[in-house]
Amino acid sequence: MVKNNITTVNTISDERCDNVIYDIVIVGAGLSGSLLALSLLKQNAQLKVLLLDENEQRVEQAQSLATKTLLDKKRNPSFDARCIALNAGSVDILDSLALWSDIKINAQAIDKIQVSDKGYFGALGLMPNNKGETFGYVVELQHVGKVLAKALDAFPSLTIRYNVKLKCFQQGIDAIRCELSDGQCIDARLCVGADGSESQVRELAKIKTERYSYDRSAIICNVRCSKPHQNIAYERFCKNGPIALLPLTADRYSLVYCVEHQQATQIAELPDHLFLAQLQQYFGFRAGIFEETGKRDIYPLSLVKTTKPIAHRVLCIGNAAHSLHPVAGQGFNLGLRDLFVLAKVITQSDVEHIGSFSMLNTYWQCRAKDHHRTILMTDSLVRIFSNQYPLLSIPRNIGLQAMSCFPFLSQPIIEQAKGQFDLFNSENLS
Repeated sequence: MVKNNITTVNTISDERCDNVIYDIVIVGAGLSGSLLALSLLKQNAQLKVLLLDENEQRVEQAQSLATKTLLDKKRNPSFDARCIALNAGSVDILDSLALWSDIKINAQAIDKIQVSDKGYFGALGLMPNNKGETFGYVVELQHVGKVLAKALDAFPSLTIRYNVKLKCFQQGIDAIRCELSDGQCIDARLCVGADGSESQVRELAKIKTERYSYDRSAIICNVRCSKPHQNIAYERFCKNGPIALLPLTADRYSLVYCVEHQQATQIAELPDHLFLAQLQQYFGFRAGIFEETGKRDIYPLSLVKTTKPIAHRVLCIGNAAHSLHPVAGQGFNLGLRDLFVLAKVITQSDVEHIGSFSMLNTYWQCRAKDHHRTILMTDSLVRIFSNQYPLLSIPRNIGLQAMSCFPFLSQPIIEQAKGQFDLFNSENLS
């Protein structure tokens, strides 16, 4: 039983609170929050977990959107689904949660990655070390959401509440008390922020955050080209940032097109044929001729990172702890490793130690090195390849050619792309 030992200066009136006690409250019922809940309950089905989200139920939203799009005869609905890249390490984690076999049905493998630099000869083709391996898969979010929602239904100790916002909390010695927008109060051993890059949990806990704007936006959509994709992913570096094509089922690609922030809306709203013509000009003809595009969404690009994503009985994961540039598809995969390790650390602790300083510190010892390495690699790629100064562009092009001639030089990139790390080795705990 969690003791109601609340000692902080913030005030929540007990007269308005009908306290309900949980082991863990997770704020944010997106992929990260929902996968954390599943990971916890798979290992200890007796844990009392509360999953909160200020939005409507996301699976229902996705189904409603699909129905609405089917009525729109102007565009193929399969071109309007958001996608996510899962590296090989993330596939291993999803498989351990008994999710992958159902997700894989709608996933497309990445067997090769082609990297090029517009205006230069240097190019690099990356392939996994062993025959039959893949770098990972690309899958539409709506398919992952449906599989995950079905899996969560099996756990009666999980409570999910939508259309409810976290207003404030008090961090006590033995518990954290959360006040919700409907006036209810929740006592828990640990509050986990999985509520995105503008995390309310992170702000309330005063977790130190660093921000850097890349002054670029990503235009996201699905496209189709004249040639089959053959399970190849492309990364093309241009003066305004990278253009990425990730293979999807039915010979489609998921496109990430980085442009100057002030031009993003204008480019995204171009008629389809003009948008495809501009994309062709920058990307070239490696994937063939761009023939079809879907609905285009715009996302401003920035780096958001926490110095240390923990506070007293509070922890942030996923985009609440680190929001990265999509250049290498590392953001969600890093967050998935976060929640996997967190679930292990929690379930290997005694229940009364959940949320304690020692438990949170053990988690961060496991995660700090991976955070620093992945964030540095992603940020460095953006800065190096978006810079057109000859003193930098010529050496990087030589570097691409060298890695192409001497495959062992690209080994660190291949290992990072696959994401199959030992998450609990002695180095992580040093």
